[in-house]
Amino acid sequence: MQKYAVLMAGGSGTRLWPLSKEASPKQFILVEDDSSMLVQTIKRLCKVVQPEQCYIVTSRLLADITKKAVSGYIPEDNVLSEPERKNTAACIAFATLLLQKKCKEGVLCFVPADGYVKDTEGYAEALQLAFDTAERTNGLVVIGVKPAYPADGYGYIHVEPVTDAGVKTSRVLNFIEKPPLEVAQELVRSEDYLWNCGIVVGTMYAIIRNIKEHIPEHYHKLSEALDKDENQASALFEKAYHDIQSISFDNGVLEKCAQSLYAVRASFDWDDIGSIDALAKTLEADSEGNRVKGRHIGINTANSIIYAKDIAICTIDIDNLIIAGTKDEVLVCPRDKSQKIKILVDKLKQQGHEDLL
Repeated sequence: MQKYAVLMAGGSGTRLWPLSKEASPKQFILVEDDSSMLVQTIKRLCKVVQPEQCYIVTSRLLADITKKAVSGYIPEDNVLSEPERKNTAACIAFATLLLQKKCKEGVLCFVPADGYVKDTEGYAEALQLAFDTAERTNGLVVIGVKPAYPADGYGYIHVEPVTDAGVKTSRVLNFIEKPPLEVAQELVRSEDYLWNCGIVVGTMYAIIRNIKEHIPEHYHKLSEALDKDENQASALFEKAYHDIQSISFDNGVLEKCAQSLYAVRASFDWDDIGSIDALAKTLEADSEGNRVKGRHIGINTANSIIYAKDIAICTIDIDNLIIAGTKDEVLVCPRDKSQKIKILVDKLKQQGHEDLL
């Protein structure tokens, strides 16, 4: 079967403010080689899937900036727009139904656009195995990554044990979403819990079968809209998106059919870049322990993260801080408090500072 890849690129990435905003979320942030996480994801996928078979689903508001960012990598017409954000179940249902209408059959992989991976060969190997397993079983496959540390902000996949170290797929037993730290510490000690990196692979038939069974409203409303002629489809499509529930594909489908799933036991490095502190891991530390992107001039500056976007940042006598600035905003906080940025963004909304978001 033909292989297709769909990048899910509709998020807002508020935990990386001010580098990530509504009009330019985190998938557009430049990392160590001055290409965005979105472009890096496309390059990884194109080791397995032809560029012409790579698609992106994003919100209508981000369609233009997305097309500009991926120009020269995939066809412009492969950027698909959602009328509003409705989480990953809507994204996956929409893209699968549209591609089935266009291509009849094939194997699809859905990949978050903003993950970070250095081991591109290991990634390609895991993805190819997921495609092969999905086609062989005519089912759904998820990719799990061996945890590098006990993370309480990630989801975990509990998989059946294997007796042969060479076996790289397992049946899924269940999912565990963002466990407390003490539980995460226990999970990491086992070989049978993997980080859920959000990649789902399946034949078009299997994806649609499971959507029909577990979130039937998504199937009926979206397929009805997409089956209409072009004049009628647009208004019906917007209404369908407005009416369907906002739910993740994990919650709406995968958790309900967990024990019919396979998981690829992958070993590539992975991070979903959920904070500025995590973003800094993509940069090399200098001799003073600083991780810097952009223009920075410092005196006695150590162990800090400095990210300057279209501005210069100058520092004197600081240690262990995050300083992230754009031409409109500057954020300063201790490195171990970066998770509070989401609270700050909520406060900006409450106090009417939408112009900063």
